[in-house]
Parts: sequence; structure tokens; C-alpha cells
Amino acid sequence: MFKLPDVMSLLPDVITKKGSQFGALVEVWLKQMNDLAETLRVMSEWKAIDKAEGSTLDDIGGNVGQPRGQATDEVYRMLLRSKLARMNASGSLDSVIQVLALALQAEPNEFRLTEQHSDPVQPEPAALHVSSVPYEKLNSAGLSPAQFVALVERLVAAGVRVSRVELTGTFALASIADRLEVSEDGFADEAMRHGGTLGDLYVPGNDYELPI
Repeated sequence: MFKLPDVMSLLPDVITKKGSQFGALVEVWLKQMNDLAETLRVMSEWKAIDKAEGSTLDDIGGNVGQPRGQATDEVYRMLLRSKLARMNASGSLDSVIQVLALALQAEPNEFRLTEQHSDPVQPEPAALHVSSVPYEKLNSAGLSPAQFVALVERLVAAGVRVSRVELTGTFALASIADRLEVSEDGFADEAMRHGGTLGDLYVPGNDYELPI
């Protein structure tokens, strides 16, 4: 940002007297220059998926072949990140986990996928069991469990479905019985400002489809 004292200090004293008409003109010019500099800064930032909004995100999506559909900006950012990652994904479980981690801005070790053909209770030849995915990451991305399932099924081989998803929370009990422990992962306080979150089990049903 340009500042009036800095500019005036570069000029001769004869035209920079306090309250001079020239100083007022310079101040008006500086306002225009600062507005232009701010616009250029925003334009530069909006080249990044995580900063862009609205139609600028649509332009990025058009460049990579990812339509928006009904998705909000937050969900659309996730779709764009996953689209870019899918271009180099091989379809293996490890590559699927890498794409999910990038799309949801999480760590790969927060996800766990297993092939269900070896499940001792409900074996299925072409199915995946997502046995660990952080619930809070889906919430922060504005993604429903059904939409998450659609994303996973888009990453794996054709014909492979997701049979169920275990959404992991952060709630945990005390490490020692009959002892109160202050923890961000325990029961909430009276003001409901702190406390762990519960998990859930999701079996695919119906939801609006994402354009993936």
C-alpha cells in the first residue's frame, strides 16, 4: 500500500507544505492507486482454488473439466482438488486415500479402506468398506456422507461400490476410571463450548448427485 507521507517525502519541500492543494491531489491519486493495488492482490489470490469464489471458481472448473452442479463454493473447492488429484490416481486403495486426503485437506492416516471380498461376516466381491473417515472433515467441507460415497466410487474401478462408511468422531472417555480429566475430547462443558464429537455408521441411500 502507498502512504501519503512516504510519497510526499520524495517531493521538494516547496510543493509539499502541509495543507497544500498539491498534497490533496496526491492523496486522491493515492486512494485510486491503493484501490487498484487491492484489486490486483485479490485477482492474484483468486488464482488459487482455496481463495477463489463464485464465477472465478467456475472458470477454474472449466479449465479442468469439473462442472459445479448444485455444489456450494466449499464443496466445489473439494471437487476441484479431487479432480486434479484424480488425474494422477491409479485406482489403488493407497491412491484413493491420497486423493481423499487432498480433497478434504486431511492426513492420509485419517482414512482407512478395506476390500470387502475378505470380510468374514459380509463378503462381497466388488465392494469397499470405508472403516475410518473423520466426520469433522466432511462437515467442514459441507459434504454429506452420500456425496462422500459418490466421490470414493468415482475414484475406484468401475463397478466397485462402497457398502458402508464408518464416520469417526473425537469423543473419548477418561483414561482412568472414576477420575475427572479435562479434555477437548471428553464430555462437553456447561456452555457447550468444548467436548468431543460422536461418530456414526452410514449405509448408502439417496441424496442429490455431485457432478463427478
